Amino acid sequence: TGLYENGILMKSGGVLSALLGVPLVSMLGATGAKLTILLALFVIVLLMKNITVEKLFTSIKDCYGKVKDYFGRLNDESLRDNYEEEVAAGSNYRIDKAAGELVLDEKKHPALPLIDKDAAVVQIKNFFKKRFGLDDEDEEQNEELSVLLDKKAEDLTVEKTNTNTIDIPIVTEQANDEYLKKKKQTEEIEAAELKKMASVYGQNDDSIDVTLPESDPGSRKPIDLNKKDDLPARKKPDTVSAKPPYKYPPIEFLKAKEISSTAIKAEAEQRETAIKLIQTLENFGVKATLSDVHRGPSVTRYELQPSPGVKVSKFTGLADDIALNLAAAGVRIEAPIPGKPAVGIEVPNATKDTVTLRELLESDEFKNSKSKLSFAVGRDIAGNAIIGDIAKMPHVIIAGSTGSGKSVCTNSIIMSILYKSSPDEVRLLLVDPKIVEFKVYDGIPHLLIPVVTDPRKAAGALNWAVQEMLRRYKLFADNNVKGLKEYNEMAAESGGTVEPIPQIVIAIDELADLMMAAKNEVEDAICRLAQMARAAGMHLIIATQRPTVDIITGLIKANIPSRIALSVKSSIDSRTILDVSGAEKLLGQGDMLYSPAGLPKPIRVQGCFCSTKEIESVVEYIKMDATAKYSDEIMEEIEKNVPVPKGEKAGGGSADNGFDSDDDLIEKAIDIIFELGQASTSSLQRKLKLGYARAARIMDELEEIGVIGPSDGSKPRRILMTKSAWVERRLRRADDEAG
Repeated sequence: TGLYENGILMKSGGVLSALLGVPLVSMLGATGAKLTILLALFVIVLLMKNITVEKLFTSIKDCYGKVKDYFGRLNDESLRDNYEEEVAAGSNYRIDKAAGELVLDEKKHPALPLIDKDAAVVQIKNFFKKRFGLDDEDEEQNEELSVLLDKKAEDLTVEKTNTNTIDIPIVTEQANDEYLKKKKQTEEIEAAELKKMASVYGQNDDSIDVTLPESDPGSRKPIDLNKKDDLPARKKPDTVSAKPPYKYPPIEFLKAKEISSTAIKAEAEQRETAIKLIQTLENFGVKATLSDVHRGPSVTRYELQPSPGVKVSKFTGLADDIALNLAAAGVRIEAPIPGKPAVGIEVPNATKDTVTLRELLESDEFKNSKSKLSFAVGRDIAGNAIIGDIAKMPHVIIAGSTGSGKSVCTNSIIMSILYKSSPDEVRLLLVDPKIVEFKVYDGIPHLLIPVVTDPRKAAGALNWAVQEMLRRYKLFADNNVKGLKEYNEMAAESGGTVEPIPQIVIAIDELADLMMAAKNEVEDAICRLAQMARAAGMHLIIATQRPTVDIITGLIKANIPSRIALSVKSSIDSRTILDVSGAEKLLGQGDMLYSPAGLPKPIRVQGCFCSTKEIESVVEYIKMDATAKYSDEIMEEIEKNVPVPKGEKAGGGSADNGFDSDDDLIEKAIDIIFELGQASTSSLQRKLKLGYARAARIMDELEEIGVIGPSDGSKPRRILMTKSAWVERRLRRADDEAG
């Protein structure tokens, strides 16, 4: 009764507390019961806040780390203060607290000796003499350098002074930062001065030429200027180099990076979309927690960790519903994310950022890549620069619908090669049936032959590539090497007796036109190159806007492992390219799924953009110093390997001049046609007792020589020639053969 009354007055837990408390007190005692109730309340709070035990311990660990760092900084500051006091106490300096600096203690140490000005001049001269490897005779001949060295030395000389104190600031973090900043500025000034002196010194005809040719930083050979054997030859007037070095185009020709969305807007957009996303999933009974968000140039990926018991298939089935609730153009779901226990939902950004070719070429990933076939792909969802390597791929198919960015992607690869490799290292063979895409590159020194625009000559170019591949393998076998890399290493060690072989990149802008013109020849050549050309240093880049099975055949897919899928119309086309769906949900304009050889699943990348004006500027700069030297031998070989069109003989003649097979049967067939007054395949089968294939072939030959007309469905073919005209033609042919 007392518990009931106290419960009504809100002074205790009431009767219910007795039902819960009495058993706990009897089993665990008063202290144990209180601890159990506190633990239960703690668990209830965790469940209400949706906090897991792992998150709780992570938060505690972070708090502990911050406290530890704070006390660690306090300890470091106290140690530094004690150290400064000890140094001042045990040295020849004392702390001037009013000035906040160390000063020389006159009682412990007299004035320091002054630095001799002449000795400083000699020391600086010796430094620059050692840097440039100069001797006394060269120094006397070059007065300009001596004057410049004296000026440099005077600037660095310590002026004499009567004071006997030296001000040394106390070492603090701010002072250390200022010291590093001044040191960096000093190094930049010194580097500029050295560059200026080197340019001045190299202008004399009798002096040593220390100017190195422009080249890729990764391919420059270090020269020891202290050794006379390693120094370049002296310049002589009126001397012209036989082969000028390749000048890499300046990066300033390319457009700099532009950011169209600010961080504040992006953060607000991500927060709003994340709330809508979680609410949408809860409305469909799918519980998940947001674990991470990654914003890319065109899409943002929200990483969700499903609650226990939630199947991954529930996320994939809600793609259209999520897109509807978010009012998004398309939502792609990656379930699960490789290497993470989370599901990724990719939502298009309201404002897209353009990825320029320049920002990727300036990235550390591209600069540090050693391969001469490295190329800029784009940026992934996390904003990381993606750099590909054609040598590792070793061939790639680029497929997507019209306007998806195929030609831009191909141009980015070619431009990357122009910025990375010289014509002696990489040569290009460009095939452009559309005529307008690669025509801008005509005349650059990297080209083996002019840009091929005729589909049949393109088939001949592929056949030449097969012969070149076989020739290289024979050359490797004769020199007992396994591939192009070992052969070029051997050529470098031979001292010029063996010429190195460049790598060859064959880029085809539209495969569909080639397959329509000469399908069998093109498919056979592509398959042979894809199977064997890697070790020979030959690589294929194939682009097409028709990713159907009749264009990208099973043989081509099996031999080309690397794929780049841009936006396509259907999931069938996506499976044709990548063997998985997903490319149909891409946004276009360079949004791609990048799947190089060795990657288990394709990654989403926003491809880089390079305008036509930028390409023209770079090409014009390259043409100013070097022009293309096309190989007449290669062009002749391509002409010989052009496939013969249907209906023509191998020698170039037409079937109108005579028959090469079944002459007797054709004569009998013509007599039967004139006798019956009509021409049909079935009548020839009955009269001549032939099979359908042979009778149909005879009908085709009669159509080619002009005896009968073309097929008109199920109707008999028209007879275009009278019997007397045919007899006259036969007699004329007999006279020609007799004469």
